[in-house]
Amino acid sequence: MRLGKLESEYGGELEVVWKSFMLRPSPHPRSFAEHREYTRNWLVPAGQPEPGEFTVWATDEDPPTHSVPALIAGKAAATFGEEAFRRFHLEVMRAYFKENRDISDPGVLSEVAVRSGVPAGEFEERLGEGRDAFEGEVFAEHQEAVSLGVTGIPSVVVDDALLVPGAVEREVYREVIRERQALR
Repeated sequence: MRLGKLESEYGGELEVVWKSFMLRPSPHPRSFAEHREYTRNWLVPAGQPEPGEFTVWATDEDPPTHSVPALIAGKAAATFGEEAFRRFHLEVMRAYFKENRDISDPGVLSEVAVRSGVPAGEFEERLGEGRDAFEGEVFAEHQEAVSLGVTGIPSVVVDDALLVPGAVEREVYREVIRERQALR
């Protein structure tokens, strides 16, 4: 949310490029109790200025087993263009953090694609055809992030050099942008 607002604020001076980072690279199911306790951590960013939408896990839907399926689906959504990817990304975040949906479930990801304006049948076709390539991109981007010092999300890497970890207020990003502009 904050990064999108910053992009609008700075116009063509700022480009946000979303890349993959696997929080849970392999399936590791959690019990409902463990997952509900984990999602209580979401109350911290929910209490910050300009928060996203967060709901402590309150459904009986299984929690996601890992992050790779949603990341691969994001790569498939990106084949429909940058705006389609951004809509898909926001809808995946809403599905997980607000609606407490299992975003490792292919059916949920197809629903998210439709909600974001991506044609379901075509999305599933591209996802199936490109799965291996998309998975390769996800793993390569994850390794790149690790090499830059990323250990969790959210994390922002500025000019492939400066790491801003954690959910920070927009003013922190503005200060980093001013500092980077002064170096040019």
